[in-house]
Amino acid sequence: MRLELLAVLLLALAGCARPPDPADGRIVHREKSMYRDLMVVELNGYRCMTFGRHRTMQSCILLSDPDMLALPYSRGVFAGLVANPGAKRALVIGLGGGVIPRALRRIDPSMRIDVIELDPAVVDVAKQYFGYREDPALRTFTGDGRVFVRRRLRAGVRYDLIVIDAFERVYVPEHMLTREFIGEVKSLLSPHGVIASNTFASGPLAPYEAATYQSVFGQIRVIDVAMGSRIILAGRDGLPADATTRDNAAALEGRFHTIGILKRELQSHPQPEIEGYRPLTDQYAPANLLFKQ
Repeated sequence: MRLELLAVLLLALAGCARPPDPADGRIVHREKSMYRDLMVVELNGYRCMTFGRHRTMQSCILLSDPDMLALPYSRGVFAGLVANPGAKRALVIGLGGGVIPRALRRIDPSMRIDVIELDPAVVDVAKQYFGYREDPALRTFTGDGRVFVRRRLRAGVRYDLIVIDAFERVYVPEHMLTREFIGEVKSLLSPHGVIASNTFASGPLAPYEAATYQSVFGQIRVIDVAMGSRIILAGRDGLPADATTRDNAAALEGRFHTIGILKRELQSHPQPEIEGYRPLTDQYAPANLLFKQ
């Protein structure tokens, strides 16, 4: 692709042009899975996976260039790789269309990647409509994310990078937004391991969510991305200094361009300490009540 054309495309993907509202799209696949009404819709050159009658968007690809990450949050989670550029083993909790593990594979063909997805139908649709492919070092497991994390802990597995992408626009799995679960995820990280979690940027739930992560990790950083999401970054041993992060981002810039990420999209800022909000726990987990206020 010519550089000027690539630049135009990257600008479009960075927010100058947004993917369409899937409610207006043409339905190319629809099924009722064990957990949800699952649809694939197309409009204006995009193909998107949506859940539920509200058609909340989970994943999108640009049909003309499926390697480009079309949604801002899917690009933002790669700040985790900037924080730990030597990551060789990754876990992705929540598959969607499989765009994140597919992009990780493109960035590093040797990375060992595990994916845990609750809904087997989502895995099938990701393969059929979004080009998701497994390989000997990219494995997909089906089941509950928290149960999977506990089993990996018992098995002694550790990850350099963990991406949490398990929340929907209309539902939060409450058992995966508690101090206990976040603590289990932290324990699953290798030395200098990093977590990048796709969460909510605003609303009554947001400060509780940040307080919960801070209660486990202490300092966290955030990236506010378009379309109402934010990325929470935290490290088992803290996060690198700003100068190191800039150097890491510069070193990865060429590979990031191949998946549609601009370096400036990965700039995070420290989350101020949250006061006056109780961390969510297994005994106190009203995430969906807060989310719907």
